[in-house]
Parts: sequence; structure tokens; C-alpha cells
Amino acid sequence: MDISGKAFFITGAAQGIGRAYAEAVLNKGGNVFIADVNSAVGEKTTADIQTKHGADRVRFGKLDIRDKDQFSAVFKSAVTIFGQIDVMVNNAGIAHERHWEKTIAINFNGTVNGTYLAMDHMRKDKGGKGGVILCTNSISGLSPSPPIPVYSGTKFAIKAFINCWAASRKNSAMGIRFASLCPSATETPINEFEPGQIVDEESLLAMHAEVGYLKVSDVADAMIKLAEDENSNGKAMFVTAGKEPFYISEILDPPIWKYQNL
Repeated sequence: MDISGKAFFITGAAQGIGRAYAEAVLNKGGNVFIADVNSAVGEKTTADIQTKHGADRVRFGKLDIRDKDQFSAVFKSAVTIFGQIDVMVNNAGIAHERHWEKTIAINFNGTVNGTYLAMDHMRKDKGGKGGVILCTNSISGLSPSPPIPVYSGTKFAIKAFINCWAASRKNSAMGIRFASLCPSATETPINEFEPGQIVDEESLLAMHAEVGYLKVSDVADAMIKLAEDENSNGKAMFVTAGKEPFYISEILDPPIWKYQNL
């Protein structure tokens, strides 16, 4: 797929991996709608990027992806601005084991909200032009991660949800490609933990140190490859430090928890 001229809707794009996604898309000639619950950071990020790429190619909307009505309104505003959305990137997420209900609501429910909005807009059998729906998953969605059981559970759920739609007999008529990106630990604010956020912080940090940290630009480059690959439907692309991104369909071997000294 040629990204030039395509419109991307990216959640959680005010900072971290989401911002890197937005900049990578713009560098390839695409347009971006940045959606994020943090309006102050989102507006600053948008202004910074607009300075380089132009105000007409980057827009921002405040969005709590748990709120279905708000999500619908913000998505419709993006469609009005760009004419259509070609690629939905469900990226927003948190990792907080103590606030597990919020983690589930954002990571899984929010992803379902975004996916169904994009599907209704894109599907060819209902007058749309087709499109791509991508999800930022995680290494913890490929192999169980005991220090973050709820987070890991939401990521397994996202992979199953996306794979189900990719394999649906209705997908040929819809004309939508579904895929997920599964990075290992990445240098983002999500790794700045507060008390009670992680079940076993020592083990998680030991695993991260063993595997190494990705840069957000590494993950963004992989997302571009995933978006461009017309044959990526139903696939999960694994990204880890020191290796080229590759597709993986089974639970990782060796499992991630071998690094955690449990």
C-alpha cells in the first residue's frame, strides 16, 4: 500500500509510540488525525508537527477511547476533515494492575470501540472504500507475562479479536485488512511505574534489561512496514531490540517469563 495521501487515525498519539507513528506516516506523505485523552500534550504535539508538515495534514481531537459517543464524534470529525480514514491505528493503552478495570476498559474495550467505528466507515459492502485496521499489541500478548497479568490478558484478547475479524468469511466483502504490531519493551512513559502498578516490578525490569529496550522510531518503522504490506491480514509482527521485525503466529519460544526469575 502506498501511504502517500492516505489518512491515518491514531489513538494515544500525543506522545511515545503514537507520536512516532504520526511522524513516520507524515514522512511517507500521509495525513494524520491525532487522538489522545491528554489535550495539553496533544495540542502541543500537533502544533510542533504542523510546523514541519503543514496544518492541513495534521489535526488533533481530545478523546477518551472508553467513551463510545465521544469516540464516534471525534472519528466523524476526522472523516469530515480528510474525506475518509484509510488506516485506523488502535494504539492507546495503559499498564496498571491495581486499576485493572481501567486497564481492561482502555486496552480492550477502547480497541473494540475504535475497530467497530473504523469497520462501519471502511467496509465496502456498506458503501465504504475498504481500509486497514492496525493495533499496537505487545510481546505480552504473544507470551504470558506474570508481572503484568491483566495487561498481558488484554493484549492476548486484542490479538484474538483482530485475528477473528481477519479470518471472518465476511471480510472478503468488507475489504478490510486487520493486523497487529507486537513490540517488546520500548522507551516510553508507560514504563515509569508508580506503587502498585506492577505485580512484580523487579521481575519485569529484569526481563526488560535482558531483552533490551526499543526506540519508538524502531516501532514506528515496523508499523509502516505492516501498513504497507498488503499480505499482512491476520498477522502479528514482532519487534524486539537487535532484530529485524518478523511475523509470528505462535506463542514465543522461549517464553518471555524465562527472563523473570520467578
